[in-house]
Amino acid sequence: MKKYSDILDYIDWRGDLTFEQSPLNEVDALIFCQLSYLNFENLAPVDFDSSIKLSDLSNLFFGSSDFKERSDLGMLIDVKSNVLLEKCGASVRFKDVEVTGFVSEYNREIEEQFSAVTFVLNQGGILEKQQIFVAFRGTDDTIVGWKEDFNLAFLEEVPAQSDALAYLETVALSFKKAEIFVGGHSKGGNLAIFSSAHLNEKAKNRLQVVYNFDGPGFSQESLDSDSFFSVKTKIRSVFPQFSIVGMLFHHYDSCEVVLSSEKLVMQHNPFSWFVKGIQFQVKDEFDSGSAIFFNSFNKWFESLLPNQREQFVETLFGLLDSTNALTNSELSHDAFKNTGKIIKAFANLDKEIRDEAVHIASEFIKTVFKEVSA
Repeated sequence: MKKYSDILDYIDWRGDLTFEQSPLNEVDALIFCQLSYLNFENLAPVDFDSSIKLSDLSNLFFGSSDFKERSDLGMLIDVKSNVLLEKCGASVRFKDVEVTGFVSEYNREIEEQFSAVTFVLNQGGILEKQQIFVAFRGTDDTIVGWKEDFNLAFLEEVPAQSDALAYLETVALSFKKAEIFVGGHSKGGNLAIFSSAHLNEKAKNRLQVVYNFDGPGFSQESLDSDSFFSVKTKIRSVFPQFSIVGMLFHHYDSCEVVLSSEKLVMQHNPFSWFVKGIQFQVKDEFDSGSAIFFNSFNKWFESLLPNQREQFVETLFGLLDSTNALTNSELSHDAFKNTGKIIKAFANLDKEIRDEAVHIASEFIKTVFKEVSA
């Protein structure tokens, strides 16, 4: 028998109360962010002139002729996301939420993976002010999506960040008086913070909370800038007790550490996070392994020159590209064969590039050992 409650249990417990009866909370925010991983293409409106109730969207999703393909989220996104949609669509709390502005971009040429959707909590409801939740999708199963994450190591701005800002600006114009909540899981959390920080001041005044669920951070220079500092008090970061993705780069100090039922990197999965009432079940500090990774990764990363960061990332993903796989699922489908292709591609690299990649990787291992023995 399961000894903890998760976001699915939360809907069973809290699903009979509307947002008028019980205001939006952090667990609701995570649910909206997880729903953003689903493929609503040709089901939800792409603009903000129309919308569809979440209950109707759920019915269309499960009744679609391409349901099998649509519901396949790959190896990295929990298949329970489909169950989450079904439960939300059937609950009093979520069924009348309006869904609008679904966009999804995938571009291998510019190395971008971006998707966002907006949820309107009280379309014509009784709340004093209209409330909307903008959810940015995190990194999906595509290798391009992961490549874009790694590009954060040497680019000041990646395409998904630019599109996230443009999307949030459009939302603010489309809902001129609404209170705005923004969030995302994984890379989506990074996009939520970036777009909120660079939002125009008038719209920024309507920002209520910016939720970052285990998303990678930013350079310290970015966090010290006026644009980021202006939203510092609105950022709510939540990380599992053993975080890897969220420990990349830097964050502001305040955060919640949530208990997870999974081990190590699998704690990135939000369905493993413990929920207690309308909050997460938290602990005082990260697991020691997570702290070691944070310190060692950032010390190693900051010791590299910008051109070394770029070359290392390009070399790594060049090796993955040699397999011709487009997704992590394809990569793992024939792991033995693809591993052979990667080894062969590495052996064929220019000697100088190969030696530099080995040197950078070995320096990271040395830094980890230093942290462990400190």
